[in-house]
Amino acid sequence: MPETTDRLLPRLPTRFARALAAIALMAIASNSAHAADTTPPPGDNPLRAADEATRQQATAEAWGTFQHSCRPCHGALGAGDGPYANTFPRAAADLRRPSRDIATDAARFTRISDGAAALRERPTDSNMPAFGGSLDDRQIWGLVLLLEDFGNRGTGLPAEASGADIYAGRCSVCHGATGVGNGALAAELLPAPTDLVHGPYRFRSTPFGAAPTENDIMTVTANGLSHTAMGAFKSIGPNQLEDVNAHVVTLAAALLATPVEPIPGSPLPTQPIGEMVTSGRAVYAKAGCADCHGAVGRGDGAKGVALTDAAGHPAIPTDLTKRWRYKRGGGSPTTFNVLTSGVNGTPMVSYAETLSADERWQVAYYLERLARNGVRFNTKVLASVGNADVPSDPAASFWDTVAATAVPLGPQLEHVPFWTQPSVDVVDVKAAVHGDDIALLLTWNDRTKDVKTDDAGKVSSVAAALKGYGGWRLPDQIAIQFPEKPDPKGSLPPPYAGDSTHPVRRWIWSAERMERGESNAVIDRGVGPRTEPEVVSDAPPIATSAMYADGQWRVLFRGKRPPKATAFPIALQAWDGAAGESGRWQSFSGWLMVTLK
Repeated sequence: MPETTDRLLPRLPTRFARALAAIALMAIASNSAHAADTTPPPGDNPLRAADEATRQQATAEAWGTFQHSCRPCHGALGAGDGPYANTFPRAAADLRRPSRDIATDAARFTRISDGAAALRERPTDSNMPAFGGSLDDRQIWGLVLLLEDFGNRGTGLPAEASGADIYAGRCSVCHGATGVGNGALAAELLPAPTDLVHGPYRFRSTPFGAAPTENDIMTVTANGLSHTAMGAFKSIGPNQLEDVNAHVVTLAAALLATPVEPIPGSPLPTQPIGEMVTSGRAVYAKAGCADCHGAVGRGDGAKGVALTDAAGHPAIPTDLTKRWRYKRGGGSPTTFNVLTSGVNGTPMVSYAETLSADERWQVAYYLERLARNGVRFNTKVLASVGNADVPSDPAASFWDTVAATAVPLGPQLEHVPFWTQPSVDVVDVKAAVHGDDIALLLTWNDRTKDVKTDDAGKVSSVAAALKGYGGWRLPDQIAIQFPEKPDPKGSLPPPYAGDSTHPVRRWIWSAERMERGESNAVIDRGVGPRTEPEVVSDAPPIATSAMYADGQWRVLFRGKRPPKATAFPIALQAWDGAAGESGRWQSFSGWLMVTLK
């Protein structure tokens, strides 16, 4: 069964304890939410009567909390546009527009304190935990103030704030007070924040190794970098965006002292797009892209396993089959620019000298066709019902005839220590039924085949996990979760580990057990995220079979389906061993229904 990290990891330090509240904002602005039957704390927010310094300190702490744990779903400025915004059935809320049922300070306090339980309507659609037992009142009231600031102003800062003020209040938590990339959250971010003073600036319009232009800095500040902690700040408005950009330019004054001209543009080739895609596949192989990115682009190349950047941080080859993982976006023009200018400070060099412009365009169009778009949560998996036995081979041609549902998985923010940057973010699910038997095939990308347990107990903190990211010797794992008993009213347990009144069971597959020749899944029982699950020894066995090839796992579970059910709920949990994931450091999905055709 998955190794638990709770005995191995210290509780987060005080500044990160505040991060516990951030995800609680997930459902604050839900238009369909209704106030719960709870007694709100008396009176208004006491911070409103505090002096200005106290208020500023409280909201500054709340901002750090937000960036640590809320940003992945809600985006840098709370607009509901983070990389995991559509991972769960209830999309991440736009925190700038709170719903009327939480219009008061007291109602907002209650929602944060009670979490999803405060939602009358379909609370299990939300993965918002209750934080009343984890945060003191002052911390929650600080989050209430920050939420109001989001509603009033794009930055949550006064309109008269200078560029230096905006940087100090909104950028320094990652980039540090002086811009050298040593902010309070830097150690828990991968890739690490840019050293704005000395560089290297990774994404530019200038030649490889050169400094950026001022416009390059503005572009990244405005648009962010996809699937990283660098969110998009364009919604703060042009004036404040220019002001904070001007401040960053002063931090990088020495680096920018000698202006560098951008690389001249290149016209689009006249070759038909279909031919460019075919040619691009050949150029991809010729140029050695597969050495790092893998033969089919899943980031599993042999040379990509132990890469580091200029600062010694892990440099993880992009999974080119996932458009949302392209930091500059997955369109052919931006990919062409990256191929031309390279990515400073990383093993991704420029191909301007080794590939012609036409060849770079061909690769860019090939990758644009290769990559899938972002996955939104889909509540239904259609199971194929047949009269023949379902094959036990996960690679059998039978599975080519079964429709797949792409299921997004998100970060584990239900239990400390939080895991905000999970590796497995989408799993394709196929289901087939024969009589009372159910077979579920799960397929997901994984850069490495991890079957060892050599590093069990050695991952001491989130920062340590990220420092060794990609090199940990822990087993890959995946689990399917079910409600232990069907509810007559159709209600479901909380999506992460259930609770004491709505327990769940999991079928757990482990690559380490597979390597030892053990073909049955471990079955355990969960009664909530803060209680250790217990192995169930008297349940009917669940057979598993698996294969790994070209950066992808295919794991097949076979067992008995719920009797007489034409539909039943499942949820998924996944662990990437090389990323240091085990126990509650994992990704998970919301509930979805397997429905018989």
